[in-house]
Amino acid sequence: MLESLLIRNIALFEEARIDFGPGLHVLTGETGAGKSLVVDAVNFLCGAKTDKSLIRTGSEKAYVEGLFSLDNLPAVISILKKFSFDIEDAQLVLSRELSSKGRSVYRINGIACTLTIYQELTSRLIDLHGQHEHQSLLQENKQRQFLDLIGDAYHTALLQATSQAYAGLSAVKKEYETALAASRSRMDRMEILILRQKELKNARLESGEDERLQEERDILRNAKKIAAAIREANEAIFEANDKQTALSLLGQAHTALDRISFYGKAYAEFSEKLQNLYYELEDIGRELSTHTRGICQDDRRLEEVENRLDFLRKLQRKYGPTTQEVLETLTKTEEELEAFESLDDKLECLSKAVAEKEHAYHKAASALSQSRQALARQCACRIEEVLHELNMSGTRFYIRVDADLQTVQAEGYDRIVMMIAPNAGEEPMPLSLIASGGELSRVMLAMKTLSAEKNEVPTMVFDEIDTGVSGQTAMVLARKLWSIARFRQVICVSHLHQLAAMASSQYQVFKQEINGRTLTSVSLLDDEARVQEIAKMLGNIRAKGETSIHHARVLLEDAAALRLSDGL
Repeated sequence: MLESLLIRNIALFEEARIDFGPGLHVLTGETGAGKSLVVDAVNFLCGAKTDKSLIRTGSEKAYVEGLFSLDNLPAVISILKKFSFDIEDAQLVLSRELSSKGRSVYRINGIACTLTIYQELTSRLIDLHGQHEHQSLLQENKQRQFLDLIGDAYHTALLQATSQAYAGLSAVKKEYETALAASRSRMDRMEILILRQKELKNARLESGEDERLQEERDILRNAKKIAAAIREANEAIFEANDKQTALSLLGQAHTALDRISFYGKAYAEFSEKLQNLYYELEDIGRELSTHTRGICQDDRRLEEVENRLDFLRKLQRKYGPTTQEVLETLTKTEEELEAFESLDDKLECLSKAVAEKEHAYHKAASALSQSRQALARQCACRIEEVLHELNMSGTRFYIRVDADLQTVQAEGYDRIVMMIAPNAGEEPMPLSLIASGGELSRVMLAMKTLSAEKNEVPTMVFDEIDTGVSGQTAMVLARKLWSIARFRQVICVSHLHQLAAMASSQYQVFKQEINGRTLTSVSLLDDEARVQEIAKMLGNIRAKGETSIHHARVLLEDAAALRLSDGL
C-alpha cells in the first residue's frame, strides 16, 4: 500500500506530500487545478516514459518519492531479497529523479538501480488506470490478459503449463532449424572438408616435426664446421701433440690432491670432484667420437629436408602457424565430418522431438482454451450484471474465444474478442467497433470490480474513471469503487460529488499564485471542509448557500449509511 507520496518540481507542483491510508481516496478540485498531475506524478514514480518538459519551469530536477507498506506482499519482498535490498520495518521507499538533461535516476531505499528492477517492483505495487487507459480494452491482448487474470488457481496452472510447453517447443524447433540449415549446406561443406582431410592426412604430419627438421637442416648445412669442431675438441681431450691433453691434466690434478686427501676433508672432496670431472670428460670424448661418425655433408638429404620444410610452411600458412595447430585442424575436420555423417540421424530424432513437443503444446493449449471458454461465459455474465447496475440495463455483453490452431505462442492459440450490444435488438459487435468512451469507461470499471479480489497489486489509481457518468449511475459507480477498496487501496481523481462523498478520505487540489508564480497544492479535507467542497461540487444542481451545505451534509450521511449497508 502507498502510505505517502512526495512530489517536487513536477509541472505546477513545487513541493507536496500526500499521505494515504487504506480505503477509497478521492482527489477533487476545479477543472485545470492539477488533479491529473497527481496521477502523472504516480505514473512518473512507476517509471513511465516521460521527458524533461514535466520539470517545473526554473527547476533543474523533478523528483517523486513513494513510501510503501510491504505487509502481506511476499512477492515484492522476494524480489527485494533477490536483488539484495535491505528491508526495514516492512517499508519500502521508491524514488525517481529526472534532470534537465533528460536523465532519470531510479532508487530503491536510497540505492540506485536499473529501470528493469525498478519497474519489476512498481508493477507489483501500483495498478494505474489513466484517463485514456480504457482505450486499451480495444486491444485483443489486453482482453486476453484480463480474462486470464480473473481465472482460478487451476486456470493459472494451465497458463503456466502452456507457457512451459511453448518454451520447450521453441527450443527444440530452434535446434531442428539449425540442424536443417546445416543439412542443406552440408554437401558443399563436406566436399571442402573431405579435400582438407585428404590433404592433411597425406601430409603425414608429426608433432614437433618442423623443429626437428630445422635442427637437422642446420646440421646438414654446417656439417664441415661441426665435424672440424668435434675433431678439435677430441684432440684437446685425447690427442694433443704435446701429450698434455685435457684429460691428462685433469688426471694430474686429481693425483696431486689425492695425495693430501688424508690431511683434510675439503682436500678429499676436491679430489673426488676432480675424479668425477675426469670420468665425465672421458665420457664426453667417447660420445663425440661416436657422434662425429654420423656427421657428413649429404646434399641429397639436405634437399629433402628443405623441401619438407617448405611443404610444412605452406600448410602452416593455410591451417595454422604451427605444426601442432595444423594437426588440430585435421582433428576438427574429422570431427565435423563425423557430425555431418550423423546429421541425418540427428534430424530424424529432432523431427520426432518437435512432433512430441507440438503434441504437448496443443494438449496444454487446448486445456487452456476450454478453461477460457468456461471463464468467458462466467465473466461476461458478471460484467453484464455490473453494466446493468451502471445504467446500461439493456446491454448484452459477450466474450468470444476463437481458437486458431495455427497460432503458436506462450499464451496459447486463443483470440479473445469482447463484444457488446448496448441497445436491445442490436447484434453484438466488438468493443473496438461500437463502444463509446463512456461505455468503455463503465466496462473497464466492471472489469476492475471483478479483478479486484484476484489482483495482488495493493494500490489502484484511477484518473477520471467517471467519464460520461452522472445521476444515479454516479452513485452506483461510487459504490463499485468503494467495493474495490475492500480489497485494495484505491486512489481516484473525480469531479463527481457522489464519489467524493463515498470516499474514506477526500483531498482538494487547488491552484494559487504566490510571488507571481502559479502553484498547485493538495490538502486533506477534514469533515467540515469536505462539506464545503462537496457543496461547491454540487454547483447548479442544488440551491446555493445554506441549502447546498445541507445537501452536502445529507449526501455524506447517505454515503456513510450506504457503506454500512454494504458491510464496509
